[in-house]
Amino acid sequence: MAMREQRGLVGMLPFGERIPDNYRAFPEARSMPKAFPSKKKLKKQRTFRLQTIHDERLNARVDSMLKEGLIQELLNFHDRHNKQRIKDDKPPDYTKGVFQTLGLKEFHEYLMMTEDERNSEDGKKLMLQSIDNMKIATRRYARRQNKMVKGRFLEIPTREVPTIYELDTTDLSQWDKQVKNKAIEIIESYINKIPCPYEPLKKNIDEEKKKINSQSSNYCDVCERLIIGDKEYTIHLNSFKHQRVLKKKKRLLDQKTKEVQNNS
Repeated sequence: MAMREQRGLVGMLPFGERIPDNYRAFPEARSMPKAFPSKKKLKKQRTFRLQTIHDERLNARVDSMLKEGLIQELLNFHDRHNKQRIKDDKPPDYTKGVFQTLGLKEFHEYLMMTEDERNSEDGKKLMLQSIDNMKIATRRYARRQNKMVKGRFLEIPTREVPTIYELDTTDLSQWDKQVKNKAIEIIESYINKIPCPYEPLKKNIDEEKKKINSQSSNYCDVCERLIIGDKEYTIHLNSFKHQRVLKKKKRLLDQKTKEVQNNS
């Protein structure tokens, strides 16, 4: 993520509603004080409820894309770009370029059908299954994004990151009050250099991450690069780019070995 994006990010991690709001959501608890859920349980209930709302919005987003002609777009793309691949008898590669886009791999089997097959009962069932697969993949991708944001901004002890504030997006009817107005106040407090009326999210750093040396330097002999930070070096070693260079150098070494053997 570029520095300009970090500076521009005020922060919006949707953690649901406040504990008092959860209390009002359980009226039976007021008549049974001993049975009232603990804060830990309330947090889980809040998180689960938020995740349900988040999932519903993502599902609705996919439904909206379908109404706007997603399947026909996929069919058109498949017809234009996959004819040559099929002719050359090459397998689909969903790890490169536009083929990584959500939808193509989830609808692959359906797109491989003929028009008559797509209109059959089996074709309709496969289409519904493909839609479900896309919704699952969309939700999974959103969870990875949330995890990435939390990990990058709230769980690294030494990195300088922007202050992150929590904005409750659960109830869209309260958008102006819970999101818009709060965001404006947060930004204005920063611009005018005055105390912010809201508390930022606290960092959640475990002891193991505190031990990571972010200033250490490691040299990658394969890629011939200097990597600053132990964590960054570990990430680099597991990256696609590093693995690709490693395979390429191994392939070249094998070729040279064969040439030497053939010439000897």
